[in-house]
Amino acid sequence: MKILAVSDKEDIKLQDFILTHPDTVKKIDFIISCGDLSKDYLEFVVDTVRKYFFFVEGNHPTLNKAPVKDYFKKIVEQIYDNEQQFSLGGINIHARMEVYGEYILVGFEGSMRYNMKGYQYTEKEMAKIVSKVSRKIRFQQLKDFIFRRKKKKIIVVSHAPIEGIHDKTDICHKGFKCFKKFLNKFNPLIWFHGHVHFEGQTNEQISKINNTTIINVYGFHIIDIQDNNVVVTSNIRNFA
Repeated sequence: MKILAVSDKEDIKLQDFILTHPDTVKKIDFIISCGDLSKDYLEFVVDTVRKYFFFVEGNHPTLNKAPVKDYFKKIVEQIYDNEQQFSLGGINIHARMEVYGEYILVGFEGSMRYNMKGYQYTEKEMAKIVSKVSRKIRFQQLKDFIFRRKKKKIIVVSHAPIEGIHDKTDICHKGFKCFKKFLNKFNPLIWFHGHVHFEGQTNEQISKINNTTIINVYGFHIIDIQDNNVVVTSNIRNFA
């Protein structure tokens, strides 16, 4: 499994890589975005890579949600829930769970609330969303157990970081406590996040907590998964 992850920064190195390494690009299975990227930039990535695309919004709204016509609204809500949104040929996985092969993808948009603009949440508001997603995962795991299917690995895509991991002390860039509880409860394979910019781009923000690889995607990263082994190719060190 190979994943292209993007977030926050429109990196010219990624555009060069896509255009000059078509064989490697063909091996990518899907793209994820952790938010705060322009529609034009994401359209370029999705249109050139041409693979499945899953995303969450950042704290700054940059994508126009697809309108739903009135006479389709009830049908769409019944099938997908009213949170389901399609954009740029991809799926907004905020507050949702999507199954992709042997993986469960879940997403959490936005950041800690620091003003009344954009996609922002209090700790209590985000905890409710995390609880909702947790129930969906438990139901999926129960179905897999009943039908004797292999337990799926979980991949989390959030904009904000986890409290105490890659976050900062100011309220805007502070991580969510409920994310840490989710991390300890489900032990996901990978947790992608953005939002935290690191000046100079001389250091990677990649951490391993128990069996979870946590990646600050800022810019872009390419991730290879072989069984439970996660290898991260960073834009910082590998695409000068």
